[in-house]
Amino acid sequence: MAHRTRLVALAIRMGAGADAEDVVQDALLRTATFARLEEERAWPFLATVTARLVVDHHRRMAREQALRRHAALMPRPHGFEDTVADWDEARRAAPLIALLDPEIRHVAHLRMEGATWGQIGVARGESAAAVEMRYRRATAPVRRAMNRPAGNRR
Repeated sequence: MAHRTRLVALAIRMGAGADAEDVVQDALLRTATFARLEEERAWPFLATVTARLVVDHHRRMAREQALRRHAALMPRPHGFEDTVADWDEARRAAPLIALLDPEIRHVAHLRMEGATWGQIGVARGESAAAVEMRYRRATAPVRRAMNRPAGNRR
């Protein structure tokens, strides 16, 4: 078709990139369904359809990118090796956590259940920052010990 080259150039200028040909093909197919389209109005009509399809393409790409980012944040199912490693880490952490002050263990339990620092602070009558700081200071030795390789416990 005479308009195809111009439509591809339009789609590329609008950012369709490698998908410009597909967008134009879709525009041509959609335009073919209009039996009463006059020849002199074909170019403006095709250009409008192509422009709208490029916008739809951008929206679809943005949605897919957002879904990929969201999927990357989702926890992945653990395989057997990951489960064993988690159990091993839990066995190493348990005696260290048992040495913590009972109040700090309670805060850790609340955090594991999903409570925010603000919620814990309200429950304890403290600011969220104070609760978090005290928790982080008290658990620092546990974190350091857990970051050491399993054989290097000094």
